[in-house]
Amino acid sequence: MDKCLLSFVFCLSMLGGCLARVVTVSPGPLIRVEGQSISIRCDVRDYGGPREQDFEWVMSRDASGTRIKIISTFDASYSHPSLSKRVASGDITVVRLEDNEVELKITEVKPQDAGLYWCQTPSTDLVISGNYEVQVQLIVIPNTLKVSPQTPPPVIPEGSDLTLSCNVTRELTQSTYLSVTWSVKRGTTSEEILAFGPQGEVIVGAKFARRFADGGIRLVPGRNGLFELVITKVMSSDEGIYECNGTEWTHENGGKWIKIVESLKEMGTVSITPTGQSLSVKASSSSSSSSSLVLSPGNTLALICSVSADNLPSLALEVSWLADGRDIITMERSGVVISNTTTGGTQGKRGDC
Repeated sequence: MDKCLLSFVFCLSMLGGCLARVVTVSPGPLIRVEGQSISIRCDVRDYGGPREQDFEWVMSRDASGTRIKIISTFDASYSHPSLSKRVASGDITVVRLEDNEVELKITEVKPQDAGLYWCQTPSTDLVISGNYEVQVQLIVIPNTLKVSPQTPPPVIPEGSDLTLSCNVTRELTQSTYLSVTWSVKRGTTSEEILAFGPQGEVIVGAKFARRFADGGIRLVPGRNGLFELVITKVMSSDEGIYECNGTEWTHENGGKWIKIVESLKEMGTVSITPTGQSLSVKASSSSSSSSSLVLSPGNTLALICSVSADNLPSLALEVSWLADGRDIITMERSGVVISNTTTGGTQGKRGDC
C-alpha cells in the first residue's frame, strides 16, 4: 500500500514538473490615441483542468496604485463600480477567441485608461506551477494628428504636370511614426496612387506602378510635414477627386506596426482639358492678307502656320503643309523637315496647313 501511495505522489510530482502554466499577453508598452479602440490579447497554455479556461482583467493607474477590477469571463458582477457602466454599455468587453485565449476590447480609450493591465487566469491545475497573471502597460496620448492638403487646380491641360501637396503633422509625445497616402476617387471607387511611410518605404498602387517606374509619378518629401506627389504629363484618365490620408503608427515590441489613428481629407476635383479642345491652327501668308494669291513663276511665297494650345511647351508638334490634299512638306516632332515636292511644282493648287 505504501509503495502505491509513493508511486501516486511521484506521478503527481512529475506531472507538476511537466505542466507549468504560461500566461502571455500582447507585448507592450501599448500606445494608443484617445478616442480610438484597443484590443489586448491574452492566452494560457500548458495548464491542467478543463480545456476552456476563465480569465480576469484588472488594472492600476500606476505601479503602486490599487488594482481595479475590469471584467471577467465568468463573473458578471466582477467590474469595479467606476467601470460597470462602461462594461454594461459595451464600451469595455471581453471576447473569447479560443478555449484558452481571450481579448480585452475598449471601444473608445480615455486618458484615465492609461496604466498597467493584468490578465489573470484562476488556477485549475492539480499542482500550482508557472505564472497565473501577466502585465502590460497602456499609454494613452491625445489626438494631435493634423492633415492639411493644398487644393489642386480644378482644371489643367492634358500633358501638363499635376502637383498634389499634403501636410501631415503630429505632436511628438511618444515614439510614433507618420505615413501619407494619396488616392483618387472616381464615382464610388477609390484607388491608391502611392503611400509613403511609416518606415520610409514607398508603396505604389497596382494601376500606377508602371508610371512610377518610368518616372511619370514621383514623390517629393519636404520639410515640416510637407509631402508632394507629382504626376507628370497628365492624361484624361487622371481626372477625379484626389484625397490625402495621414496615418499615425506605433511600432510594438513584437515587431508589429499598429495604426493608431488616421485622417482622410479630400483635396479637390481635377478635370483634364484634352489637347484637341485647346489646339488652334491658323495659316496665313506674309505676301498678302487675302486667302487667294496669284503668283508668277519665280516668285517667292512665304507661308505661315501658327499653332496655339494650352501647355504648348510640353507638346511635341508635327506640322505638315498640304497642297490640294497632297503632303508637300512636313516638320516632324524631332524638328527634322521632310520635303515631298516634285519639280512639277504646285502652281494653281490650293494649300492647307
